[in-house]
Amino acid sequence: MIIERRYCARHPIDLHVSIRYRKRRFICARACNLSNQGMFLEVRSLTLPTGIPVELELECLGKDWLIPAIVVHHRGSGIGVMFRDPQPLLYQGLTRDDTRQPPPPQAVGAPGRRSSAR
Repeated sequence: MIIERRYCARHPIDLHVSIRYRKRRFICARACNLSNQGMFLEVRSLTLPTGIPVELELECLGKDWLIPAIVVHHRGSGIGVMFRDPQPLLYQGLTRDDTRQPPPPQAVGAPGRRSSAR
């Protein structure tokens, strides 16, 4: 049985990420889920052991990010990384609910609107 060690909810994303190791771009990956504390990266071939510090280089939300992280686990298709510092702006920006309904139109006769009825 696998014990769940996550402290934050994960949200699906699809984002290209470069993994930097010792200040060099090591490998390109695809982030497929994100939490405030880390992300899972799908990679094809990987030689980084658990516990190795890395930097994640990505471009999203109108800016370039360079996020220090640590490899915390391996799975067949990739690696889990934990951010060295929480990334609330990245998390909130990529997981905000874009399906919110627009506000309802103002009622006829409401301030700022003219009513055609007299």
